[in-house]
Amino acid sequence: MSNNYTMSPFWKNVNEELQYQGMNIKTLSALTGIPYTTITNGRNRPDSIPTADVALKISKVLNKSLEWLLGESVLLPKSNETDVSSNEENVLQELNLYHKYERLITSLENRSVRTQTAFINLATAISEE
Repeated sequence: MSNNYTMSPFWKNVNEELQYQGMNIKTLSALTGIPYTTITNGRNRPDSIPTADVALKISKVLNKSLEWLLGESVLLPKSNETDVSSNEENVLQELNLYHKYERLITSLENRSVRTQTAFINLATAISEE
């Protein structure tokens, strides 16, 4: 889309992923339960950052980390319409942490139990210094 330069980083990344997956906004709206107008309004405002609940729903449907969609350093505002529960905030924090170390976790899962144990022991020893 030619107007990506006017989109916020989040919506630009969403737009690129939609194009990559061959999905349109209507489908994203249906799969997330987010109103079509909420998505289009967000995409059309250069300074738009979605609320945590909206960003989380989109990240799940697109199977992309929040860091990737947000450009890794944007804090999500709380929704005016719906308070994000502390449970949802914990889930967001856990997702952020998982995605930060996803490559490491995946790599370790493909190693022997002996190698996994050695790595965990090494990491524990380093963290105790």
